[in-house]
Amino acid sequence: MRSLARILISCFVIWLLCVGVMGLIGVSVQFPFTITEEGELPYYRWQGIRLGVFFTLAYFGIQYVLGLSKEVYPINFVKVFIFNMCLFGTILMYRLDVPKEEYLIPAFWLAFLLILNIATTNRYRRLFKKK
Repeated sequence: MRSLARILISCFVIWLLCVGVMGLIGVSVQFPFTITEEGELPYYRWQGIRLGVFFTLAYFGIQYVLGLSKEVYPINFVKVFIFNMCLFGTILMYRLDVPKEEYLIPAFWLAFLLILNIATTNRYRRLFKKK
């Protein structure tokens, strides 16, 4: 499971770098590989990402203010962000009545999150260690 998570994260990083570089040269890419004109990103998609960022920062800010903060690995930040992006993005998609096939995108990210969570949680990690 850990090797599957590493492969998925590696693919994710490659995708992020490619989309980032393409964005710098003026080519806009929607998930997964749809190239669009600049400024054509649907409202619910960019708003879902925006809400995911806001609620992720609020989550860590509340932990800090309440004295519950601790050092976390970057993967923990990624997991909280993906969860928030999926949750609030799906709520927004439902509210705006988007086409049903668009719900496959948060479903993909939730599956990705499930694999990450299993591979990075200590109680599950013990199951996949080499003996």
